Amino acid sequence: MKRFLASVATAALVVSGFASVGTGKVEAASTVTKVKITDSGLRVRTAPSTKASIVGKVNAGQSFTYKGKSGSWTKISYGGKTRYVSTQYTKTYKASTATAKKSTTSSSTRTRLLSEAAKHKGTPYVWGGTTTRGFDCSGFTSYVYKKATGKTLPRTSSSQYASSKKVSVSSVQPGDLVFFSHGNGIQHVGMATNKTSMVNSETGGVKYSSFKSGYWGSRLVGAGSYL
Repeated sequence: MKRFLASVATAALVVSGFASVGTGKVEAASTVTKVKITDSGLRVRTAPSTKASIVGKVNAGQSFTYKGKSGSWTKISYGGKTRYVSTQYTKTYKASTATAKKSTTSSSTRTRLLSEAAKHKGTPYVWGGTTTRGFDCSGFTSYVYKKATGKTLPRTSSSQYASSKKVSVSSVQPGDLVFFSHGNGIQHVGMATNKTSMVNSETGGVKYSSFKSGYWGSRLVGAGSYL
């Protein structure tokens, strides 16, 4: 009888211990507040004032960690510091910690792409060019992606289009690629900087152009993403 009771007691302790350990390992789902930018070229400032120094610009679709509000300004985590953007051009939302981490990573990657692309504004257009001495259109996008993300893109604009994940033009985000045709297949590629403009290597060198209107607007075929 004593042996039986001891066995029961031992079993109870094991079950109790298991429950305790199990409970300790369960993590309640948590959420964080994020800020989504709703306008491109929005200035990021060091203080909640139009007189404060501008430390950068953000574009529509980018998300940042919400840090609170100060009058008509929203605080965000930008470059590891608390910065300010006009609340008028932001939208706050709740995201799970897992989603927030993915969103932050994606936003950071897109920012690196735009930053790398901006370094090469004015670089000459060179047919077949893939270096800073001169780029053709796909040579430029390949170079920027390799430098900013470590990814190797296919060499030509047509192959970049073929292997990219297709996205609707209305859903384009900064860092996605936009593709064009002169009437026979894909013959040009640029990298979107917002919903209407891109940075690309064309006649005259690396420059910013509209992909929704003007010369390129009538030749737009579609968009793709490697992110």
